Amino acid sequence: MRKILLSILVITVILFLWSGMTQMFPWGVPSTQNVATQSPGQEKFESDRVLELPAQSLTTSAYDSLFAGKISTLTTDDTFSWIVNRPIETYDMTGYFVKEIITQALVALHLSILLFLTQPLPFGRRMAIIVFASLAAVTAIYGQLMNWWGLPNVYALGVSFNLIIGWTIAAYVSAKWIIKKPAHPAVPA
Repeated sequence: MRKILLSILVITVILFLWSGMTQMFPWGVPSTQNVATQSPGQEKFESDRVLELPAQSLTTSAYDSLFAGKISTLTTDDTFSWIVNRPIETYDMTGYFVKEIITQALVALHLSILLFLTQPLPFGRRMAIIVFASLAAVTAIYGQLMNWWGLPNVYALGVSFNLIIGWTIAAYVSAKWIIKKPAHPAVPA
């Protein structure tokens, strides 16, 4: 049990650091377009590379009440958009970091259990299982987002690459030094 707990801790740290670092890759945060249309006197939402438009130049006054707290679609004469809206006061970087750590800890739990269950297998096969599990995850997550939400290919493929590499590195560390293959496997009775 201690090995699994240690594995969860180590994998969580690796995944948290990896996901933070890889957000700065060209297909991560730098690939987003940031547009602001805030009224004069409003506290400005902080983001790099903001395209600032005059208030009310992009939306109607009913935009916030119509879209706030919902997943919506917006169709214009030329575009179709998926919109996820939240009140600006819910933007809390500390809260995001806490939720990210919890998310990565849950992934670490699942990877550690997978490594524990595959402990009798050769190291290479264990790593192959992790790679295929990560391929299944990115296909299920980013494949659907590319299809239904129109997530740009460069972003989806980039973050998929990040996830596959991150899971593989984290599982490698745990399988190599924490949840290792036993030297003498137990013989079933």
